[in-house]
Amino acid sequence: MTGLLETQIPVLVVTISIILAGILIGIGRAFNYKKIERFGLEEFVQAIINAAIFGAAVVIIATSVEIGKTVQTAKCLEGAAAIDELSCSLDKDSSELFSLFQENVKILNVLGYYQTLNLNFGAFSIQPLANIESISNTISSQTQAMQLNLMLLNLNLQIVNFISKNALELLFVVGLIFRMLFATRRFGGFLIALAIGLYLLYPSFVLMFPSPGGNINNAINITKNFTNNTAYATVPIVDLNDNNAIAERIDFMSGRIALNTSENATVNATADFSGDLTIVIQANSQAVADNYNYSVVAPIFSLILTIVFIKELGNILGGEIGIASIL
Repeated sequence: MTGLLETQIPVLVVTISIILAGILIGIGRAFNYKKIERFGLEEFVQAIINAAIFGAAVVIIATSVEIGKTVQTAKCLEGAAAIDELSCSLDKDSSELFSLFQENVKILNVLGYYQTLNLNFGAFSIQPLANIESISNTISSQTQAMQLNLMLLNLNLQIVNFISKNALELLFVVGLIFRMLFATRRFGGFLIALAIGLYLLYPSFVLMFPSPGGNINNAINITKNFTNNTAYATVPIVDLNDNNAIAERIDFMSGRIALNTSENATVNATADFSGDLTIVIQANSQAVADNYNYSVVAPIFSLILTIVFIKELGNILGGEIGIASIL
């Protein structure tokens, strides 16, 4: 966030306030108006405080970079401020969660295929995998939760990007301008406190929470192992009229027999269709829970603490910190 340091607006604000204070002091002394002179002295002190606040921006930026280096163990951006580190982390988690969402859609397609299979043996017919409808519903609800989580992650990302671009370069500068005027000093102090709280504290508190990236990647690997398992591939259309071919595939999926391929080669790998589905559900649950923690709990917790900080700092910066309060 070098834009704030490069802009001339805060320097002009401080310079103008010092000049105005000097004029008031000169008028007060020239015409022996003690109230005007004292008012000029008060404004001169406020100008010095504004200059100190602007100088503190350098410390704020440096502190934010250090927080970004130390809070999270898995770095997304090296040497970035906390707000930029959080933005990168949210964007990365959103992309990974979308990949998990896609894999679960593939699994739902497989489940939708097998749960409707009906074997007709003339005297009777059976639907051996009809019971996986409940598992399909569970994974479907998890997929919907992922979609909601994607919306929340992207909403948080938009908010964080707004803070990164405007907190110091807009809110901080405007706050200095309003704080220069005695009539709007309280509002200016609030804007400065708001800028510092949003830029420094809010992302720092969010980054204290563990990133869900690890569990998301674990879930992606598990779901990919399921969708890439040839034992769970759908039966070719030409074999749908062959009850024996379908029954052999279902028996193999349950781990009871070996599967003979079209090349008459025996597949010796074992398969546990229902068992693998429970592992998928467990991995999805961990990923979804971690994402809700990162996209809902962490922002709310951080926002509460930031609001308290903004209120307290705003009261300090918005008050008349001058000669009267010192003497």
